[in-house]
Amino acid sequence: MQTVQPRDPYGTALGAMKRFAEAGRFVPGEPIVVTELAAEVGLSATPVREALACLAGQGLIERRRGRGYFYPALTAAEIIDLFELQHAYVHAALTLHPRGLALLRKAVLAVDPHEGPQALFEAIIAQSSNAALGAAHQRLRNRLRPVLAAERALADDETTTVKTMVDAVVAGRIDRLLEHLDAFHDRRCSCTLGLVAPPA
Repeated sequence: MQTVQPRDPYGTALGAMKRFAEAGRFVPGEPIVVTELAAEVGLSATPVREALACLAGQGLIERRRGRGYFYPALTAAEIIDLFELQHAYVHAALTLHPRGLALLRKAVLAVDPHEGPQALFEAIIAQSSNAALGAAHQRLRNRLRPVLAAERALADDETTTVKTMVDAVVAGRIDRLLEHLDAFHDRRCSCTLGLVAPPA
């Protein structure tokens, strides 16, 4: 029986590589074996290699000359830089509610506090209705995906933190929300060493 090749092998490969990255399939710091992935998705190595090159251009995959592709293992300094960027994105989103606080209140009240601060950050950024900010935050989240999973596993329950932030929005106290965001940011940055993947 002959295998039917997809009409868009590059698109198929790109979609598969993104799904693998989002599912935590790649281990930070370990090489990505193109031929194995190609066999798994039923494609030749070329579209898989092209898809990985595209993801490398987006910073989601690392290409090392002469050594191939790797899933990036972030250093503590790089993680803090990305946390700083996320913090700035949330602050920016909080300035983008020109129609008043009603939409922001509605967005944060829809967040389940058990989902943690990341769910709250996403709600705050989504309510800004700024497509560029939303897309930038999604790229940042993709880059941080393994770090966020490790952070969630190691962190104390942040349900109370999220509830406190939501309460500040409901009360119209954006200044208080910003104080809580800053405290959370400082706390997570102080725990960064525990989130660094061990060398491969």
